[in-house]
Parts: sequence; structure tokens; C-alpha cells
Amino acid sequence: MSKTVFTFGKLAAAAGLFLLLRPSSGFSQTNQTASPKLPVAAIPQTLTAETLDAVIVTVADEPVLLSELQQAVFQITNRTTKLNALGKLTGGTLSPKDAEMILEQLINQKILSLRTRELGLNLSEDELDSEIRGFLQQQNISEEKFQELLKAEGQSVDSHRDEFRKQVETQRFIGRVIRPLVSVTDDQVRGFYLQQTADREKSQLVRLRSLMIDIPSGLSSDELQSKRKHIEAIRRDIDTGRPFAELVQIYSEAKNALQTKGELPPKPLNELPEKLRDRIKGKTPPLVVGPIDLGTSVFFFEYLGTELGDQKEYERLKPQFEAKLLDIKFRERLDEYLRTERNKVKVNRRNIRFVR
Repeated sequence: MSKTVFTFGKLAAAAGLFLLLRPSSGFSQTNQTASPKLPVAAIPQTLTAETLDAVIVTVADEPVLLSELQQAVFQITNRTTKLNALGKLTGGTLSPKDAEMILEQLINQKILSLRTRELGLNLSEDELDSEIRGFLQQQNISEEKFQELLKAEGQSVDSHRDEFRKQVETQRFIGRVIRPLVSVTDDQVRGFYLQQTADREKSQLVRLRSLMIDIPSGLSSDELQSKRKHIEAIRRDIDTGRPFAELVQIYSEAKNALQTKGELPPKPLNELPEKLRDRIKGKTPPLVVGPIDLGTSVFFFEYLGTELGDQKEYERLKPQFEAKLLDIKFRERLDEYLRTERNKVKVNRRNIRFVR
């Protein structure tokens, strides 16, 4: 891929435009030229092999030209795929489904352009000059070198200037309208980290509090009856909402119950007894379960929650996972916004079917 496409692709990503196009093969952002406004009546009912250009979609009064779509297909596939007037794709590996997504992207861009103008976020010529100079400085490219790169690609400075304007204006719009709606909490980042971890059950440690009633072999009937009464009393107190830590200190027969209030060292879910694991898996803490027979004892457990097995590793990776989650939330918000706005705007599309 050439330097020019790479640098403008980076700008498009910063503006969030890449979210509007998500074909399966992950193509780069296109460079488009501005389109003249044409009346809706100029849209042909059908496209023929002799069609040189035509309005194939109108978004309100904004047209999408066949030539725009052809150029988008050509640029996004790094000049490997061409689209003729009948919708036939030749060269490269772009699928008809991907071509459909490119057209959808162009429609979405028209909608964003309309809303950008309505909010008065358009760039003045001086602002555009400043943005371009700043961008070239950031990429360490001189204006002369930039013009050479464009010429080598057969592109003009004016066409890229128009595209740059569109992208920066859209970036302004997204910063004003979409970004303020996107946020994530620490709990969401932590949950996302756990979802993405290869071995989630080992990365997540379960925190528990236990209450043990020991029932060794050889007890007399009176002793067994006393144990059963304790178990029933514990059940009733749990049902009334009495704090489990208090019940541990009253009833638990574990040696260190008074000191620890029944808290156990955190363990991975897959290391817990199956009877206990089945009772808490997928449940939301705090939760008390029991009685559960384990060996010669009866247990009640309070599920307190989870913590990360390697907190230091999580803290190291947290910024990356937070950025990924924000990106996902941003995509969802932008998609939601575009769906809503598309229902408000009249989109008139002529029949074009993409084929190989």
C-alpha cells in the first residue's frame, strides 16, 4: 500500500470513519471526490452497460454517484477490483457482500455530512489549511513530497483536500455528538478482560465464606439430633436475612471461625467441589448456598464475588482492554445513531445488484 493511502487511512481511523465500513476482509478507507448535486429526477430507473455515470442513491438531496462507488471499490481494494455499470466486480477478491457494505458506507457518510452541516461544524478554508499542515507535520511529510505521492498515484491535491475536509468535519461531529455518549466502568473493563482471557476460570478467583458443621462417624442419636437442629436454625436465620458472618461465629465448628469469620482463600472456580461449583456458577453475588455435604461435614457457603488471579497482569493490560471496550461501545453507539438517523432521512436507491 502506498504512503498516501496509509496516511489518509490513519486519519480516517482517527475520525471513526473506518467504523462505517466493516467488510470481512478488512479493507482500508477510501479516498472519494466531491459529488455535484443532481435532482432526484436524474436518477435512471435502470443501469446499462453504456451508463457513464448516474445517481444510484439519494440521501435527502445528497446524491451518491456510480462513479463514487466505483472509485470507492477501486481504492478500498488497493486498486485490485473494478466495478462496471451493471454491478459486475472484476479483479481482486472483493465479494458482492463487501461491495454492498461499501455502498452502505457511502450512504452513512452522506448522512453524517448532512448532520455535520446542520450543526455548523464545517471547516473554513483557513482551518482546512491549518489541519492539513498539522497532519503533514505529524506524519513528517513535506507538502512537496505529499504532492509527489499524489501525482504518483494519479490523484490531485484538490480531490484529497475535499476528502480531508470531509474526514475532519466528520471527526468534529463524532467528537461533539457520539463520543460524549461512550463510557465504560472499571467493572465493565474487568469483565471484558475476563471474557477475553484464554482460561477464564483460572484467571478469575472465587471469594467465599464458609460455615461448617462437623458430622463425624460414631455420633450418638442425641448428638446427631443436635447437629440437625443447628442446621435447621442456620437455614431459618439465612431466610430471615441475618448476616452470614454472624452465623459463622455462632454455629461454625471450624477451628479458626472466630478469627476469619469463615473467609476462605480465593480459589479458581474449577478447583471448587463440583457440588458447590454447580450452585454458584453463573450466579450473581452475594449469595448463600447450602447445606452441602462434603466428606464428613455439612457446609453453608456465602458467595462473595470474584477477583483476578493475577492483578498485576490485569493492571498492566487494563489500558489496552479499556481502549478495546471503548472502541466496541463507540461502534455500537455510532451504528445505533446511524440506524436512527437513517429512519429520519429519505433514502432513495435504484436497483443495482453486485455480482462476480
